[in-house]
Order: sequence, then structure tokens, then C-alpha cells
Amino acid sequence: MTLSGTTLTDNVTQAEARAQRLARLLADEFDALKAQNIDAFEALQPGKSALLAELSTLTGVTDKGVDPDNHPLQDVAWDSFKQQMAACRDAHHRNEILISRQLDAIRGTIAALQGATGQATVEVYDRLGKLSRARRARGYNEA
Repeated sequence: MTLSGTTLTDNVTQAEARAQRLARLLADEFDALKAQNIDAFEALQPGKSALLAELSTLTGVTDKGVDPDNHPLQDVAWDSFKQQMAACRDAHHRNEILISRQLDAIRGTIAALQGATGQATVEVYDRLGKLSRARRARGYNEA
């Protein structure tokens, strides 16, 4: 059986190697997120996109789906690859959860700084280092 001019074994071997690289990349992505190093995180994205495109080509899986009657991943030879990709999916989900939590924390901080919670105890300063006029005006009105 051939896919794109190579043998099934060649495709499986290449796909497994790329899946291992993807797993390492997702681990690096997680480390960058934990350290809140956005530059490192963003630098990893083109490599991840390229790996996913290569995997798509090797496996025949695209965003348009696959032909279920003639799909190469049904072969038993792909079982190890599918396990690796399941682990990558879980690592990606872990990274997604971390990003969501960090965004929630940022949104909470912004809301507190903007006084969206009503009784915020944080004083907000403008670019000149003075108390925001909106904050002072509300304080005068309350008095």
C-alpha cells in the first residue's frame, strides 16, 4: 500500500517522528506559558503549524475530513501513532486550560483596575501619575 508515493511503513515512521517532535514542542509551549514568556510561546507557533501540516499530508487527514472506506489510519500499523497523537491532544488541552486561566486572571485584574466591581479598593492613576479624574469625581459625588 502506498500513500503519496511512499510505503505505509515509511509514512508511519515519518508520522511517528513528527508526533514526537510535536509532543516536545507542546511541552516547550507549556513551559513558556508557565513562565509567561509570550515571545517564546509565539516563536513556537510556526513550527507547530508546520508539523501539523506535515502530519496532515502524511496521514491524509484534512480539515475537510477523510474517506472512511479508504482511510490509511485504519491500518493497525498506525496504532502507535494514534496513541502519540492522543497524548499530543491531551498536552494541547493542558496548554489551552493554562491559557484560559491566565486570561481570566488578566481580565480580573483589568476589571479591578477599571473599577468594574463597584467597590474596588485600587486607586487608578493616569499616565502622568495622578489619580484618574473619573475616580476623583466619583469620590466627590459620594461625599
